[in-house]
Parts: sequence; structure tokens; C-alpha cells
Amino acid sequence: MMIYEFLDKDNNLVEISLSMRDAPSIGCTIEHEGRKLTRIASAVQVDPATNRSQYPYLSHALPRKLDGCRTDHRGRPIIESKRHEREIMSRHGFEKD
Repeated sequence: MMIYEFLDKDNNLVEISLSMRDAPSIGCTIEHEGRKLTRIASAVQVDPATNRSQYPYLSHALPRKLDGCRTDHRGRPIIESKRHEREIMSRHGFEKD
């Protein structure tokens, strides 16, 4: 389930939890609890670190101060490339989900 944003006729924001399969396209109008609502694009931004095709990224899953990685100010490892990711996983015995 995900939260999708809609506007009612008075431009009030309404959030509805729906499965991705049931979510209407942006711009479509639905009826929900007796109100007509229009789906809008969400203002929520996706964290680019969750998209592993974008390097470098800051890992929130790997241990802090991991040998072989630069780190941020909190010690979280920075993965530089796909090759670097494979090397770190192999070196420390981790498996990618």
C-alpha cells in the first residue's frame, strides 16, 4: 500500500492509501467517501540513495566505518560505483537484497 494525493473540488489535499494496482493515473477523477477527487502528482521526493543505479550513494544498510569505503560525517559508507559495491560486498561477505 502507498499513499496517493488527491484534491477535492475546494482544492483541499486528501491522502488515500491504495495498492499500486488500484491507484488511478494522475489527473483522473474518482469518487471516495461521497466526494469527487482528482489525483495529483505527489510532492514527496524519492531519496536517490534508494535507486542503486545512481552512484555514488550513501548506504544506510551497511555497517558504519566500513573498511574500503569513504564515509560521511556519521561514518556511513559511500558506495562509489557498481564495481566498488561488488568489491565491498565480496570483501566483507555481504549479499545484496
